[in-house]
Amino acid sequence: MKPMVMANTDAEFEAADQAVWTEMARRILKGAAPDSLDRTDEDGLVTRALYPVDAPDARAATAHLLPAFPHCRLVEGWQVCQPVGSDAANADIHEALGSGATALLLQSGAPAEIGQLLDDVVLTAVGLGLEGEAATPAHYRTIIERANAQGEAADRLDLDAGLDVLTQADEGLALHAAAPAGHRLFRIDGWAQHNLGLTAAQELGYVLAGVAELFRAAQSAGIAPADIAGRVSVRLALPADMFAGIAACRAMRRLWDGILLACGIDPVPVRIEGFASLRMMSVLDHEVNMLRTTTALLGGAIGGADAMAGFGHDLLTGETPGARRTARLAQVLMMAESEIARSLDPAAGAPFIESRTDDLADAGWSAFQEIERAGGLTAAIKAGMIEAQAAAAATAREARMRAGEELLGVTLQPTGGMPPEILAAFSAVRRPAACVEALRRRTAEFSPRILILRGATDNAVAEERGIRRWLGMAGLQAVTLDAGSGSAVSDARPDIVIGCGLAALPEGVEAGNFRSAAAILDAGDRIAALEDLLVQKGDAR
Repeated sequence: MKPMVMANTDAEFEAADQAVWTEMARRILKGAAPDSLDRTDEDGLVTRALYPVDAPDARAATAHLLPAFPHCRLVEGWQVCQPVGSDAANADIHEALGSGATALLLQSGAPAEIGQLLDDVVLTAVGLGLEGEAATPAHYRTIIERANAQGEAADRLDLDAGLDVLTQADEGLALHAAAPAGHRLFRIDGWAQHNLGLTAAQELGYVLAGVAELFRAAQSAGIAPADIAGRVSVRLALPADMFAGIAACRAMRRLWDGILLACGIDPVPVRIEGFASLRMMSVLDHEVNMLRTTTALLGGAIGGADAMAGFGHDLLTGETPGARRTARLAQVLMMAESEIARSLDPAAGAPFIESRTDDLADAGWSAFQEIERAGGLTAAIKAGMIEAQAAAAATAREARMRAGEELLGVTLQPTGGMPPEILAAFSAVRRPAACVEALRRRTAEFSPRILILRGATDNAVAEERGIRRWLGMAGLQAVTLDAGSGSAVSDARPDIVIGCGLAALPEGVEAGNFRSAAAILDAGDRIAALEDLLVQKGDAR
């Protein structure tokens, strides 16, 4: 067998030319300009259809975008985090560690209970993080004491105390002098704010503002900010848009370097935890959440997150062990089969990614400056600024969903059935899918008899196809008759008649019961138009 010889691509292919690519795109678009496909996101950032092929290679300038611990990333990959809630037992922890998890996030329980949860766990072999009720100095000291009792050196622990910079800064700073150098004491959680509604740029600005608050608190306590910069970890949301997740992680490192430079602090790495978004999830066709979560985690992996956590597809209604395991193994497959972790910055040099990183970093810095002008993060929160930003962004997001934005399993290819109620713990998450879920619950309570009356015009079939899609999304059924069917219309005894391709009210149909398919499809709020179909027979909610 002859040895494989790699082709000389330089000889096989001509050098890319921007004009050639532009003309090719124009032909495919039948004369339309390529920039007609450009789109603007909720932060005002433009994603272009074509990027310059002769853009300078940015890889040499992106050393600051690498993961916090490059050697560990290349050898072990990122940490696969498993949140451990109040219902977990020691057996659950061992099961998680045996099926993909390499880090534990302890969320609740008294310090003594935390110690029991970690029975027979080699503490120096796993990442340990505290959060929620467990993010206290007492819990932190309990883990150190347990490590000492097991003969494990505390300075070898990969430990994150998870203290909130806004409410626990003084407690964390009090721990600083005695804590081993490698321990992280403070976590700044952008993910939680993302779930309440903040855009990607606003989330980054929030995180930077948290860093600034911590540095000011350190100065007030007589501690140099440079001494605690290495004590910080940040948590970012990973959305279903993979490229958005890539850009967010890379932009965060760029912004971290920027704020250190502004404060006169020599560069130190920051640990980034990427958590799958909760607001992207739905209880309609909830298995699709697996696709969303996997894509989100892939974005974090390519973007260089140091640790990641995914969630079971049934999280909103009660996460099952099998779903939780699947979310972990998705990351294991990424590392074992795709070997994404073997590259420190897989997206480096791609014009789209580099441009997106730059644009998002600039927007994040602007969001940070806006908070600083308001007096800093604490002042901005007290004034309601952050809450207002989150609410406005979430409302705009929901409006796009109500106007017809596609979401697989929700508005696109929906499945039938009554959506289950979500757990109270997730009621504050601003999910765009929630408005469709609410509509579906109403139709399950009351479904009017709907007749589609199809005219003979050219657009009648297209209108029927469109209206059936939206009726299906709402869980509504309909029967179709051709216009002019005479007594068949009255025999059907419909509550609602929807006309497709009809210019006037059909004979024998009451005006109050008639709806135009075109009016529903053209409505700025299609959900409201569908809700109107339910306001019949006393269902006037």
